[in-house]
Amino acid sequence: MSRCLISVVLTCAFGAFAQTGAQESADANSGKIFAKEICAECHAVSEGQVASPNPAAPSFKAIANTNGMSRIALIVWFQTPHQTMPNLMLKAEDQDNVIAYILSLKDEN
Repeated sequence: MSRCLISVVLTCAFGAFAQTGAQESADANSGKIFAKEICAECHAVSEGQVASPNPAAPSFKAIANTNGMSRIALIVWFQTPHQTMPNLMLKAEDQDNVIAYILSLKDEN
């Protein structure tokens, strides 16, 4: 692994651990409202919604049910630029709420 990639991973991991208190204060309902206003242009954000408006954008339920998906994985994902997604700069509170909402959609096994 290149030094740059290792540096990015460590920086993201440190940022994730620095936000441990945010998990307790995150509000999935606020995340749902935010997602419907901002993310629904591309993603299927509602639990019953199967197809995303943008076929290349996975549904929030599919994201939640991705193997190994966790709060920390989503924090790292939000902090990593993606070519297929606009460069959204979310406030920490909005990010935590959206993450809480996404994880609330995870199927119980």
